[in-house]
Amino acid sequence: MTFRAAFIADGSSDLPIADHLATLCVERGAAVVVTPVDRSLLGDVGSTVKGRLDYLLGQSPGLDLIFVHRDAEAQPPDQRRREIADAASDLGAAVPVVPVVPVRMTEAWLLLDEGAIRSVAGKPEGRATLTMPRPADVESLPNPKAVLMKLLLDASEVRGRRRVANFQRDFGRHRALLIQRLDLSAGVRHLTAWRQLEADLDRVFQQAS
Repeated sequence: MTFRAAFIADGSSDLPIADHLATLCVERGAAVVVTPVDRSLLGDVGSTVKGRLDYLLGQSPGLDLIFVHRDAEAQPPDQRRREIADAASDLGAAVPVVPVVPVRMTEAWLLLDEGAIRSVAGKPEGRATLTMPRPADVESLPNPKAVLMKLLLDASEVRGRRRVANFQRDFGRHRALLIQRLDLSAGVRHLTAWRQLEADLDRVFQQAS
């Protein structure tokens, strides 16, 4: 089975998630091309989930599957999932739409691999002390983005106000690299949000078989 899929990312540094979604599809026996779509490039039409989906359905009518990424942030994850499901229903989407909804923020998925953080920070053999959160706690952190930013800065061992500011400006690139290097054989698959993603994808493939 070969099919076409699209991934509507919440932001440009989230685009590498598309490769991991393709891996999940391959694990389920599907040969797939997942095309990433940066919603921030859609202008006003990309300001809502419904607008993003409507645009994509109009531009790519031959899609077999759509992934929609939306951080839960201050909302319960189930509310974000309903937002995506309601948008797909209102548009009468004939293609399955799978929500990709991290608890609070995608950064929570990136707090599990100390080695990757040190490497992306430019000090793979660094000895700076990193206060890594426990895997069981990453989805309950109120601001995982701030935690990740501090870990990267600590790991970089950068000193001096200007150098620190320059390093922090690169956060988007660092974040994208960490997403790209996300190890699907490690702890992320034990997180609630990731298990939900895989369960949703399992249902899609079961219904298609």
